[in-house]
Amino acid sequence: MADRTNIAKAHADFVMELAARKPCPIAIDPDPEDFTARAVCCEALIEGMQQHLTALVADAAENEPGRAIRDADLLASIAAHLGDLKSDITGTLEEIAERIRDERYDGCPRGPFYRRRGS
Repeated sequence: MADRTNIAKAHADFVMELAARKPCPIAIDPDPEDFTARAVCCEALIEGMQQHLTALVADAAENEPGRAIRDADLLASIAAHLGDLKSDITGTLEEIAERIRDERYDGCPRGPFYRRRGS
C-alpha cells in the first residue's frame, strides 16, 4: 500500500513548482528567445504533470481491488500521451523561434549580437 504522505507531498511539490514557474507574457513584437523560454516552461510543466499523474494513478492501481488500472496500462499511456504532447508543443514553439530568428537576423544563429565581417 502506498504511503498517503508521499501522494500529498507529490501534490504539494507539483503545486509549488507550478507557482514558481510563472510564465512571462509574450510581447507583441516577440524575440525568438520568448518562444524558446515558453517551450522550456511548457516542457517543465508537462514533465511535472506526468510525474504527478503517474504517482496518483500508481497509488490508485496499488490500492485497487481488481486489475483494471494495470490492465488498461494507464501508466504507459500517461507517459506516451504526455510525451507526444510535450514534443508537439516544444517543437512548434522552437520552430516559431527559429523562423523569427531567420527573418530578423538573416538566419544567423548568433542573433543580434553578431556582426558579419565585410558588412
